[in-house]
Amino acid sequence: MKVLNTVLVLALLSQVAGCVSKPSSAYESGWTENTNEDAYSTCGRYRWDNKFKEPAVLQRLVASGTLTSSQAQRAEIQDVRVGDPECLAYAAYGLNRTKIAFHKNAKGQVTEKTATYLCFNSQTNCSSVRVHFADGKVSSISAVSE
Repeated sequence: MKVLNTVLVLALLSQVAGCVSKPSSAYESGWTENTNEDAYSTCGRYRWDNKFKEPAVLQRLVASGTLTSSQAQRAEIQDVRVGDPECLAYAAYGLNRTKIAFHKNAKGQVTEKTATYLCFNSQTNCSSVRVHFADGKVSSISAVSE
């Protein structure tokens, strides 16, 4: 019985230690509001609005390794998926964010961000979207009715 209790206590302690060693927020893992804004300003420059694109920006993003060539192709056609790097979303949707929401931890640090893109400067096939970012990646995408 004593051995069983010891095994149970050790198992519980290993689970607690596993949780303690993981970052408690995206902020602690290196993703911050500043890294998100850097990605926005660097990658969003590819698409100023839905009518104007600057191909040299996309080429630089691929050359620097920020995006792969297949990710750049997906940014071109606005094919953004959950799990994509935030840069791909910013290149796909550009600099025309109309609303930003911040999610903060108890210390007041931004741990997640949601950007809303409305298609007031778009071709008719544009859909308005809300993109949620956490830890440098797209964590959700939802359609928005204007």
